[in-house]
Amino acid sequence: MGATGSPESEAFRRFLQRVWREDVTPLLRGPRAVQRRRAARVTGQVAASAGLLVDSLLRLKGRPFSRFLTVFGSTVGALLPDAWDWNWLRERASAAQKKVIADQVERRATELPLAEALALFHLTPTASRARLTQAWREASLRWHPDKAENAAAAAEYQVQFIALRAAYERLCQAYDENRLPQPPSVGPRPSASE
Repeated sequence: MGATGSPESEAFRRFLQRVWREDVTPLLRGPRAVQRRRAARVTGQVAASAGLLVDSLLRLKGRPFSRFLTVFGSTVGALLPDAWDWNWLRERASAAQKKVIADQVERRATELPLAEALALFHLTPTASRARLTQAWREASLRWHPDKAENAAAAAEYQVQFIALRAAYERLCQAYDENRLPQPPSVGPRPSASE
């Protein structure tokens, strides 16, 4: 069995992609717009300077290279912030934005269907509560933010720990309400006439 809640877990990857797409991306629209404008302006100016240099070296009138490189540099600069995703967020997000994101991850984890919440722990709906508790202990030991080797990793561990804790609490509630464990599915039952 792989590491509980590990990044290579398909269920966990899908969960984080959904949170990123539906909750985090809207938060970044404002900061990314500012970053796009700044990056477009700077790269446009650098490219324009390079174009002017090429135009002067080639003694071109009308400065075609400076116009082309200005547009090209501005376009590339405006696209750069979109390539950063979680790294950009980790490095640039304010404490308030990180708090909102942590709250969104926790909210999404508490809303997961039971089967998806169990999948975060590599469990099936037939798993006992004792097995869930064991999986939670393994996950909490593995992903607690204090176990991270550096600050960047601590941010990743924090997101995973919050999601797993919220999913665990949701599953405990399902066990308390006798919605879990579900009996193993069996083949078709014989009819009364047989």
